[in-house]
Amino acid sequence: MVDWWLTDSEGIVAFWLLIFALCNGLRGVYCRFRDRDARRKVEALISGGIHPVRASYLLGGMADAAETAVCMLVDEGVVRVSSNGELRPTRRGRTPKDPALRAMAEGIGEAPAKSPTKLYEIQDEARFGRFRKLVERAAPQVRTTTSGKSQTLMLATTMVTSIGMGIHAARTEAPAPFIAGADRSVWLYVCMVAWVVQWGPACLWPSENRRRWRALDRYCKNKADNARAAVPRSTRQAIARSKERPAPPPAPPQPRPRTHSRTSDGGVPGIVDVDSCSTSSSCGGCGGCGGD
Repeated sequence: MVDWWLTDSEGIVAFWLLIFALCNGLRGVYCRFRDRDARRKVEALISGGIHPVRASYLLGGMADAAETAVCMLVDEGVVRVSSNGELRPTRRGRTPKDPALRAMAEGIGEAPAKSPTKLYEIQDEARFGRFRKLVERAAPQVRTTTSGKSQTLMLATTMVTSIGMGIHAARTEAPAPFIAGADRSVWLYVCMVAWVVQWGPACLWPSENRRRWRALDRYCKNKADNARAAVPRSTRQAIARSKERPAPPPAPPQPRPRTHSRTSDGGVPGIVDVDSCSTSSSCGGCGGCGGD
C-alpha cells in the first residue's frame, strides 16, 4: 500500500492532493482554537446587548456612529434637521443620558448661529472630539475583519503541492497517470490541473478585510436600523445627504502669461502676447531671430 502512494502514478497524485487537504484541515483546527476566546466574547456581546451608536461604530466606523447618534438626538427632540441636512439645536428636549450623545448635543450647540452643523463635520471637527473619544473608548474591542493570512497561506500551498507532485514523479520516473502508454510529459498537464483543482478550495478562505463575525454584523445592523427608524424616512434621507463632504470648487483659470518688449535704449514701448509670438515664424515673429 505504501508503494502505491509513493511510486504509482495515480498514487502520487492522490498523495499530494491528500497533503493539501491535510494542510487545510490543520489550518482550520488552528483557527478554531485561536479564535475561541474571541468567539465567546462576540456571543457575550450579542446576548448582553450593545448601544446602537457603538453597534454602528462596529459596523461602519465613525461615520455610521455619527449618523445613528444624530437620529437618536432628533428622536429625543434635542436636534432638528433641515431639508438639506443642516443640524441645529432645539434648546428643548431632555438631556441625553448617554455620555456620547450628550457630547454630540453639546458640540452641535457650539456651532455659530449662521453656520449649522453638517453630518460630515462630526467626523473631524474639534468640537466633536469628545464624542469621538467616548465612542471609540466604549466600543467593544473586537477585531471585526480578517487579515487574509489563511487564504494567502493556502494559495501558496497549492503551488508547493503542484510543484512537489511534478518533482516526485520525475524522481520516481513514474509513467503518465490515467492514460496508459502516454508520454511522461503528460505530467506537466496533470500538475497544472491539480493546481487549478486546489486553487478553488484555497480561495474559499477569508480574504483580507473580510468581515469576521456575521452574527455580530446582523445584530449591529438591526440595532442601528431600529434606532434610525425612530425618525421619519424623509428626515433620515436629509441626514444622509450631509454625510459626505462636498468637493471643493474648481480653481479659477489662470491668465495668460505676458512679457514686455524692450527697445535699444531700455524703454518699454508696449506689451507683447507670448502666445502670439509662439505661433509666428522663427525669424519673423517678436523681432526676428537676430541673424546667423
